[in-house]
Amino acid sequence: MKNFILAVTSLLLANSGAIAQTKPKPKEKAPTQKEMQDMMKEAQKQLDDAMAGMSEEDKRMMDSMGIKMPYMKKAAKDVSKVSDKQLATAAEDENRIVPKKDIARIASIPKQVTDARMENYIASIQKKLMGTLDAGLIKMGDKIFSYIQSNTKNSNEAGNMATGFWLIGQPQLAMYVLGKVCTNDAANTDNLSNYAAMLSMEGGEHLAIPVLNNLNAKFPKNSTLLNNLGQAWLGLGELLKAEKYLDSAIAIYPFHPQANMGKAAIAKSKGNTQKAKDAIKKSIQHAYTQEKEDELKSLGDNVSSTLYRLPRRTKSDALNLGGFRTPDFPFNIGGCIQAEIAWKEYFIEIDLKIEQLTQLRENAHTIAVKGKQQRLNTDITLIKDAQANPGKITGQFVSVPIYFPVASKKYAAYLGLFQQKFEVYKTKLMAFNKEALQLKIAYDDRMKKLRKEDSDQTGLARANEDYCPKYAEVSNKYLDAINSQMKEMYMEALQLKKEAINESAYYSLYMLWPDEFEVAKIDYQIEWLRFLKKAFGLPTNGSQYPFISITQFVCEEEEEEPYDSTRLQKFDDVSCQYKSELNFVFAKIHNNCSRMYTKLDLKFVEYTRYDDFERAEGDTYMKSTIKISAEIGKGKNAGPLKVEAKAGVGVEVEMDRTGVKDISLIGEVKVGAGTNVIDQQLEEHGNIAGKDVVDTTVEAGVEGRISIMSGQGSVTGTGVLSGIKLTEW
Repeated sequence: MKNFILAVTSLLLANSGAIAQTKPKPKEKAPTQKEMQDMMKEAQKQLDDAMAGMSEEDKRMMDSMGIKMPYMKKAAKDVSKVSDKQLATAAEDENRIVPKKDIARIASIPKQVTDARMENYIASIQKKLMGTLDAGLIKMGDKIFSYIQSNTKNSNEAGNMATGFWLIGQPQLAMYVLGKVCTNDAANTDNLSNYAAMLSMEGGEHLAIPVLNNLNAKFPKNSTLLNNLGQAWLGLGELLKAEKYLDSAIAIYPFHPQANMGKAAIAKSKGNTQKAKDAIKKSIQHAYTQEKEDELKSLGDNVSSTLYRLPRRTKSDALNLGGFRTPDFPFNIGGCIQAEIAWKEYFIEIDLKIEQLTQLRENAHTIAVKGKQQRLNTDITLIKDAQANPGKITGQFVSVPIYFPVASKKYAAYLGLFQQKFEVYKTKLMAFNKEALQLKIAYDDRMKKLRKEDSDQTGLARANEDYCPKYAEVSNKYLDAINSQMKEMYMEALQLKKEAINESAYYSLYMLWPDEFEVAKIDYQIEWLRFLKKAFGLPTNGSQYPFISITQFVCEEEEEEPYDSTRLQKFDDVSCQYKSELNFVFAKIHNNCSRMYTKLDLKFVEYTRYDDFERAEGDTYMKSTIKISAEIGKGKNAGPLKVEAKAGVGVEVEMDRTGVKDISLIGEVKVGAGTNVIDQQLEEHGNIAGKDVVDTTVEAGVEGRISIMSGQGSVTGTGVLSGIKLTEW
């Protein structure tokens, strides 16, 4: 009943703006029973009007996607059973920032759990836990634990495999199985730390604190334990103790992603908006999520583009645009003759390359269209599954790549910076155009005078002097003056364009799906080739080349300039060099520049039972940061892994109940060889230039260490473990 009240109150208080086009104030008075009924009637009227105005084609599309319009009359009937007092309580909980102080649960916390009593303590929690979980989940957990026992060498491996279920969105199963692992070996501190984090985020903060206190005594100044203690006390509404531990974690690592969000909630509850904003910004500097940005915006601030982070780039000129050496610019008449020959051949090569790339683009576009349809079909299937199984998380929409929010915002910030640079260039270009015009006027005037002099001294009984050297001399001076500046402006334009294309390619790698990026990559190459032929607005006086050319004053005594042909360079391939894989034996979690996905291998369990325990997942809270490192043998006495420790090889995952929000490499392993894919397609025996590929694989199910840094849980004190109290253990 309570969850229903919260859901309806959230719908009408938070989302009624979609109908009325207004947003209620956060602390607006809770609606009464009558007001709720009136709002539902109005909402139903709005929905009926919307359906009446919908075309038959749109209705068929909705039906094909399994989308059903809500029926408010049934909801109104359910609301009629709810009292005004219950509605007021639900609204109060909805507006709560931090939990109320839970005196009863705080009083139930055991004073001390020693190493000797740890096994019994965990066994007692497990016994109570079984009474709250679905029978299918327990049966499945027992099967998985049996498999783990038979297929692991030690409790490190067993604990990692159990914790893997947390990462794939099965928190209750992970907690149950890891509890059984800890009962078998209550001395494994990594497993105990993760088990306590899971207890805390499933509503068992009062059960987690004794375990965390035990570990904190062993490993003082461990930021993971300090954060997890702070989050547990925050979940119990004990703000003074929560701040003490969160402050300690932040003192060790100022950008702790979860400790800072806990501090932000406490500061906001006290009305200290600036302190809350500062804490959120620090959290974002370590790991970005849309939720953090939304919270910052709700406080009247925005995220600076410098706070967004993406995997580092391996090359500043990823496409090798800087390798394209154009023919030289001419500075005299002889140079113009040779330059026209060289540039004409160069343009022929460019046009041929563009033609070849255009064909490749058509093929790539066809593949991209198929990929888009496949992703749409996946989303439609997900919608239908969600409609058929209310409350069950069946997966994440794949509408945009995982890094799209951050990449698009950083790209927008770059475009703003580029526009500033381009404005500076345009100002310089305008000044040059004026100077070029003056040079042309002066040249034309001088040539006009020469022609007059030449005409006056040509004819019978006249000097008939050869004026070709004089025309050439004036022309050469003009060419030297104008083309030296033309070259400077052209090269500056190329530099700007090179930067713009490389930046666009870098961010597109994270904003587009791989098949879409293949199309964009070819577009960038074609764009560059076309730009080589004529840069931003250079005054070429009608010439097809990016320079002024004069070829009609060739005197016999003038020596020809040597001809230097220029071959068109090759593009380097741009591909995702940010790849990682976590192997938990039963599941592999893959991550690259656009997607994180999990491949399950549950041959040792019956799939039907797996579906049952998925349905058993309830109202859980699991905001957390998970660090996985391949270094099992190092730091055994240093306590759980910490987010500030960057040594080793592994990954960090920022997640909540809906799935993964951010993932990043801890270390980098350089392997493999890059290939010039497009040029390979164009030339059967094209050169292949080796390059580094960042690739991290962690066999977390077999080796390595894992630490969970818990995040802020429910503010209403709910969760599968919230009602459990241990009187004897």
